[in-house]
Amino acid sequence: MAPPSPHSRASVRPLPLDALYEVLLRVPAKDLCRLRAVCRPWRALLSDLNFIAAHAARHPEPLIVAAHHSDGLAAGHHLFGIMDLSGRVIKRVVRPGQKEWVMTALLDVVCVLTTNDMSYLLFNLATGVVSALPHGFAEEHSRRPRDISDYRHLVAVGKVASTGEYKVLRVLDKYFEQEQLCEVFTLDGSSHARWRGKKASPDSLHPHPWNRVTINGIVYFLSHEIVKDQGNLSLRIASFDLETEEWRAILRAPLNVRYIPIGNLSMASLNGCLVVIHYIRHWPSMDLWFLKDFEKGLWAKQHSIPLKSGFLYEDIPVRPLLVLNDGRILYYEEQKLLRIYDPKTCTSTDVAEIGPYYEIGWYTGSLLSLPEGAGA
Repeated sequence: MAPPSPHSRASVRPLPLDALYEVLLRVPAKDLCRLRAVCRPWRALLSDLNFIAAHAARHPEPLIVAAHHSDGLAAGHHLFGIMDLSGRVIKRVVRPGQKEWVMTALLDVVCVLTTNDMSYLLFNLATGVVSALPHGFAEEHSRRPRDISDYRHLVAVGKVASTGEYKVLRVLDKYFEQEQLCEVFTLDGSSHARWRGKKASPDSLHPHPWNRVTINGIVYFLSHEIVKDQGNLSLRIASFDLETEEWRAILRAPLNVRYIPIGNLSMASLNGCLVVIHYIRHWPSMDLWFLKDFEKGLWAKQHSIPLKSGFLYEDIPVRPLLVLNDGRILYYEEQKLLRIYDPKTCTSTDVAEIGPYYEIGWYTGSLLSLPEGAGA
């Protein structure tokens, strides 16, 4: 094959930078991550914070953070991954073999408990920074007769709007002895930061991770306590303000029935609103109750969603994840399926089979802001 003539070489000119900028804005983020390897100028452009912000505004689709539990047997296990709404895994975080549990995934932070020594790691997905939290009890609880591994750990992470700081709330539960300890840690980058003991919740809190949710710096917990009113029963909801680091007034859950197994209820955040999910087992479906007024304790049932199949008493088989821009609701069912419910037609469709995950949350940042070492 004859080499190209000098005239043909001269006719191939690089795109002007502003034109290249506009073209790359239209390319999906996963492909742009690979295009960083083309050359140094492209890497600089695709890593520029202004470009990342402009690309995120052009592609506002949220991403799912889906977490496994590690059994500690594999030399390198997939601890959690980031996927799009079709169920396609875009990034994976792989860890060396040790027993780790993802406790919560919220905003850009994933909190992991290492069960060998009951220590915590916080993964900041946007920066790639992994922060190890201090071991052991808060100083206020350090004289306990038991080891911290004797307690069940209820963990939540949230962001304080007034300061932008992330805080970790943990409740250490010794259920059979009716003891719960409350501790808070502020992630401020200080080497002197420590767990701080706080007053315990007035209610005994349920340990299942889907029975707690963080919304706008408030952590809500479904309680074991039951309210009796003229023969009917309803459960109570405790809430902790991460800014004031105090428990708020007890909120009464929306249902009033003759019998409520706690396995029939869980909580979620949809459109920034606290939602109680009631599972109806004999006719597989879930009712979504939205909190309208905290002070007045006003709730409204906005959706009743048919489920694909029935489930056992101890299961919590479905979790609402997101209200899409068109009003449809994305949810996770049967420990494996992503499904979308359309309120206009009262029907659901399968989106993807993604397999069993223990914890599911949202990554609110851009895929381009993920560090390149975050996995693939």
